[in-house]
Amino acid sequence: MRQYKEARERTKSKIEDAYWDLMIKNERITVKKITEKAGVHKSTFYFYYEWVDDVLEEIKARMMNLLVSTVESKNRDQGDFRQVMVEMRKMFQENRKYLIPLVLEQRGGTFALDYREYIKKHFAEDIGLDYKTGNDVKNDVANCVLAGLVEIMLYELSSDIIPDEFTYKIGDGMIKKGVAKTLKEDLNIKFGT
Repeated sequence: MRQYKEARERTKSKIEDAYWDLMIKNERITVKKITEKAGVHKSTFYFYYEWVDDVLEEIKARMMNLLVSTVESKNRDQGDFRQVMVEMRKMFQENRKYLIPLVLEQRGGTFALDYREYIKKHFAEDIGLDYKTGNDVKNDVANCVLAGLVEIMLYELSSDIIPDEFTYKIGDGMIKKGVAKTLKEDLNIKFGT
């Protein structure tokens, strides 16, 4: 049974890799091109997928599930946000071939927006930023700050150059030394309690 499952995963991986290669090269994606590139029969493709778009949808679902499981880990429940960032960076690095085009380059369409919104929502909860104040101006300012922090975090997570320790210090410094003070003292927007 285990060997069968592993063989299925290898076959699906070949199909995904073929699809991804065609997508990255901006080639027209067809079942024929995928199966030729993957070295599998058309019937094998149709055993796993109904159509070519299903391959991308499965990749997106897997990437979102990885994000959810990483963010909603026991470390976050215990308030160990540094460890959550360590796990986020590891997850992002292991899946960068998908996440950079889908999320950073926004080739994933609404997936890129959903990915950012998910991070933004949980980031706001974790740092205690109230971006639903009832005041439209304050809401927009808080949303703007959160969106900026998410973009910075995504860039840092995807970087091969920025050392891990810098990522954690930059985030910590922006939140504790800069952004929090400006929002709280200058704009009277609740940030942390």
